Amino acid sequence: IQEQVPVPVYHPTPSQTRLATQLTEEEQIRIAQRIGLIQHLPKGVYDPGRDGSEKKIRECVICMMDFVYGDPIRFLPCMHIYHLDCIDNWLMRSFTCPSCMEPVDAALLSSYETN
Repeated sequence: IQEQVPVPVYHPTPSQTRLATQLTEEEQIRIAQRIGLIQHLPKGVYDPGRDGSEKKIRECVICMMDFVYGDPIRFLPCMHIYHLDCIDNWLMRSFTCPSCMEPVDAALLSSYETN
């Protein structure tokens, strides 16, 4: 029996939903760049004891679940943190921080240029 592999769904703009097979070449390039940018964002493991400044961020504003010691997290340039899966899905739709609405890509790109 041939197993059906679902076609990935992407969001060329936050309000659009399209199957990967329906994207234009330009959209494919933009999404590939976006995936590349997301992969460059620093990630870590939630450890509330390690750093006092993390204490005030207790929950992921995307899923509203409390962070638990050892959760994989990703840091945005504005220093907000989220569960890795939550923020990666969010950033595929919108390249802004869900907490402060700071655009992520501009900050990311400028931080690369200074390195």
